[in-house]
Amino acid sequence: MANSNGAGGLMPDSDDEAALLRPLAFAEGAGLPFAFWVVLARALSGHPWTVQEVRAFRDRASERLVETQTPAGAAYRLRTRGDRSGERQTQQAITSALLAEVPQDGDNGHRDWSAAAPYIVDHLAAHAAAAGVLDDVLDDAEYLVHAAPRGLLRALNTPGSAKGRVRRSIYRASLHVHATASPPERRDILAVDAARHGETCLARELSRGRPWQPRWATGTMVHPALRFTRTGRGVDAAACTVIDGRPHAVTGCYDSNVRVWDLVDGTERLVITEDDGVYALDCAEIDGRPHVVTGTCSGGVRVWDLDTGAERFALGGHKGWIRAVGCTVIDGRPHAVTAGEDCLVRLWDLVDGSERARMPGHTDEIRAVAFAEVAGRPVAVTGGYDNTVRLWDLEDGAERAVLTGHTSAVYSVACTVIDGIPHAVTGSSGEHTTRVWCLTDGSERTVLGGHTSWISAVSCVDLDGRPHVLTAGGDRTIRVWDLTEDTERAVLTGHQGYVDVLACTEFDGRPYAVSGGHSASPRVWDLGDAVLPAARKGHTGTVEAVGAVKIDGRPHVVTGGDTTIRVWDLADGTERRTLSHGHEVEALACTTVDGRPYAAVGGCCGVARVWDLADGTGLHTLPGHDYKVDTVAWADVNGRPHAVTSDQDRTVRLWDLDEDVDHPLLTDRTRSAARAMEPVSIDGRPHLLTGSDDGALRLWRLTGKGRRVTATVRTGHQWIRALAGTVLDGRPHALTVGGNDTEVQVWDLTDGTLRATLPGHRSGVLAVACSTGDDRKDAITLDSSGTVHVWDLASARLREKVALPARAQCVTAAGPELVIGMGDDVVVLTRNDR
Repeated sequence: MANSNGAGGLMPDSDDEAALLRPLAFAEGAGLPFAFWVVLARALSGHPWTVQEVRAFRDRASERLVETQTPAGAAYRLRTRGDRSGERQTQQAITSALLAEVPQDGDNGHRDWSAAAPYIVDHLAAHAAAAGVLDDVLDDAEYLVHAAPRGLLRALNTPGSAKGRVRRSIYRASLHVHATASPPERRDILAVDAARHGETCLARELSRGRPWQPRWATGTMVHPALRFTRTGRGVDAAACTVIDGRPHAVTGCYDSNVRVWDLVDGTERLVITEDDGVYALDCAEIDGRPHVVTGTCSGGVRVWDLDTGAERFALGGHKGWIRAVGCTVIDGRPHAVTAGEDCLVRLWDLVDGSERARMPGHTDEIRAVAFAEVAGRPVAVTGGYDNTVRLWDLEDGAERAVLTGHTSAVYSVACTVIDGIPHAVTGSSGEHTTRVWCLTDGSERTVLGGHTSWISAVSCVDLDGRPHVLTAGGDRTIRVWDLTEDTERAVLTGHQGYVDVLACTEFDGRPYAVSGGHSASPRVWDLGDAVLPAARKGHTGTVEAVGAVKIDGRPHVVTGGDTTIRVWDLADGTERRTLSHGHEVEALACTTVDGRPYAAVGGCCGVARVWDLADGTGLHTLPGHDYKVDTVAWADVNGRPHAVTSDQDRTVRLWDLDEDVDHPLLTDRTRSAARAMEPVSIDGRPHLLTGSDDGALRLWRLTGKGRRVTATVRTGHQWIRALAGTVLDGRPHALTVGGNDTEVQVWDLTDGTLRATLPGHRSGVLAVACSTGDDRKDAITLDSSGTVHVWDLASARLREKVALPARAQCVTAAGPELVIGMGDDVVVLTRNDR
């Protein structure tokens, strides 16, 4: 062990020197803070090194160390790679030692992660992953709240146990949202995502100390294959490549920027600025270096070095929009095929930039290109707005075949080999199917159904040694198909915009996909996990309206989205029934008539219906609407509920369900289409309050004769998006949400005066509701940042906020619970009494 050098210092022998240097060989980031150097030296060697001994060694060995100043103080690592033998066992010891350094919460004996040292917060995940014990660390819900997101994400992408798969998926689901959130906001977001995965116990743990907790949530929009989502603008083109041994995505965007980012943790490596919007690109290796070929909407085609960001050369000649770029190798040399609005397919040598062939034949804009080998010769397969798929011989530039059968523009093409035979897979703008073509004889092998909208992107990949294709488009889903059996293996959900872009690659032997679109942030998927079961099912389209009603004496939630109305048990989220409306649901309202629960439902194409929710039967179809029914309500007239509907032709109709429903009891035109309606009582008489496109509140008298609109309030909103009614101080009031306004107005309907405003939303308010209970009257507002605000209406003061994983568009109160439509999912929050 260490010996005195006769001058008051310590001279460690070779074994001691190795023991003191070993912790630094495993240091993460900028290095080990000095205090943790001491801790880990003791843990790894079993020797009780003193601070003075380690400090003396540090001073003598300074030439072998790199010292970095961090916000937490100096950190140390080795100048050259140290001894990392026995890594797994060593990392286990390091992980245990670091966990022991996390302070204990004196109240409950749990680790107080909020007080953990920065090195532990930032790098414990890396050590635990290398030790094979990360999933044990993830068992602590508080760690999920306080761990540094970037470090934990990198660690989550290492292999783990089946036990930890769900928690990894929960953390990844909304990482792009909670990575920059405060700990309370992250706690809310993770709790909702836990509920979306069916982990309600974890949701309760995560909600500890928060005003609200998730009671349950559907999980349509989460999938365990998701690795992360990048924030920012959408993407209009994507390709994958390898840079410095790591997989990267290269994406183009209408903002003229080409972004290069790491597929493991999403960090941005490079930004290249083009002259115009980039709508097509592909990657190639030229002279042993990674490059990207970009096509812009003004006809420019350029080749860029991805190591430096420098332009290698421009390829001139095209006129108009470049929609398709693909790279391939011919005779050992990298080439590119470009095409677009000028209907020409061009072949370029990427070593010298020369044009090798110009191939006419398409009669309209070309949208897609892919490559295959047919009869031993390289071919390009193109598709476009002339509804055809064409094969081009890349050795002589001849057109080899024209494949017909699509009835609309061919948006996407990909190629693969099935049973040893080359095939092309194509998707189109007006069809909900994907076609698979044999390239040797031009025959159509099969048609793959399943999507509910157009298909704008396809990409082929091998999974488990078998050819598969990913398809995506207007229904916001990505579907994974086994092309050997022509079967659907998985549906990847979660995008909140159309998916226009797909690209596949492989990393560490696992297949990955990048997806995105003009209005959909790019996502990275581990396709090895694509066939794992997703969380609970629910709506497959945006939940546009929510309501609450009692059925058989039990409170239920009623939600409308896609083309269905779904009825859920409020207590546990059991789906009681699904009713097919037949058209997209835009609005619903619930009531009870003679003890039976009813829902009035409005939708597109002028379809409005009344449903009996107890037995799931459609009682009435309400005729006469020629346009989308934007809003519905129930109003009490002469002691009985009546249905009220309003559509885009500016007509309000009142229906007595006991009378002839072919003819409404009241029909009246308004000056501006009503976007929202609410029944109110004025002086004991039933009235209807409407909020319209002209920003006005109108009060309608529902009984008696004469003038129907008895009052009009000019709110100052550009237009009224939503409203809610309540009673304050014994007087009827209305809360109004306008356009993209960040304030909610509170109006006294007795005299039409503005009583208060509810300000401070981060972005435009989308929905409002009122809740009454326990001697309190609250307003609930949702803004487009994904935040729930709860207000004390008496004082117009904010009580609390709850962060959501995604933008929510509708809310209602169901007793003490809040029912929220968040994208395709339903979330129920209950007040946290603990």
